[in-house]
Amino acid sequence: MGRPGLHRGMARTSFFNEEVSSRCHFSRTCPLVRRLCTSNSPSSSSIFSLSSPASRRHTPQIRAWSGGSAQQIPGIITSGTDRRLLATKSPRLRVAVDVDEVLGRFLFALNQFCKDRYGMEYGVSDYWIYEFAKIWNCSQEHSNHIVHEFFKSQHFTEGIPVIPGALEALTRLSEAQYELVVVTSRQHVIQDVTLDWLDRHYGGLFQEVYFGNHFALEGKSRKKSDICKTIGAKVLIDDNPSYAQECAAAGINVLLYDWDGAYPWSKLPASGVVNKELIRVVRDWGEVEQELALLAPQLQQGEEEQQDGS
Repeated sequence: MGRPGLHRGMARTSFFNEEVSSRCHFSRTCPLVRRLCTSNSPSSSSIFSLSSPASRRHTPQIRAWSGGSAQQIPGIITSGTDRRLLATKSPRLRVAVDVDEVLGRFLFALNQFCKDRYGMEYGVSDYWIYEFAKIWNCSQEHSNHIVHEFFKSQHFTEGIPVIPGALEALTRLSEAQYELVVVTSRQHVIQDVTLDWLDRHYGGLFQEVYFGNHFALEGKSRKKSDICKTIGAKVLIDDNPSYAQECAAAGINVLLYDWDGAYPWSKLPASGVVNKELIRVVRDWGEVEQELALLAPQLQQGEEEQQDGS
């Protein structure tokens, strides 16, 4: 099941009227977002930026995108003193990280909600595919209803535990040669909750957050491969084999996260996978670090050769 996106920001009113309204559907419905988006920016350039919570450990320059076409993804620097367009190229290796089942135990919290609210009892081992309607033996419409009720519950806002080892590994990676970003399929309706959760558990580690808006009740969606290609992410860490195959076919390296080999849905088909050599299965965050250490020199050398050739 897909998950969600954001546009917390400030911009000059003129820029909001011309640009932000075309991308941020919350501007028409949420007074808070509308007020933030139409605030006068201290910057001399017409651009919008995201708020940077003081709780972030390394006070990074955070960017987020939750709508529009892949070509419209903004490169925006968002520190409090410098708001301007920023190129997405970086000397560090850019790695995209999924949220659910990679950073947090979404299914664990969802199963608790289903049991408490509907008397439905499921464990992680029951999900042979990450499509809830098929697991719950119900219509897609009813499945969507249950999930969006879950989004409104404390099970979602406060009950998603982190994946063991993720914080420690990501802290080491962020201090090395890697630039970490989030690329999630989550929907726009839970974008603020998602950012709050990331701030609480992984504050200061991610430079950008991108939302695909998959399985949403409204709004456009974007492929993960499109987002990764546009923002220059060379590696995606994801638990979903469909996204892994999609990105590998687009030439993006994937670390397919199958925690302790216990994710039934996180298995590649025996045949028919394009560029299968670009997909490596990892079973914990220690293995993520090991695989990235092997990949980094190859990818950086390839990028240098490409730049020399151009």
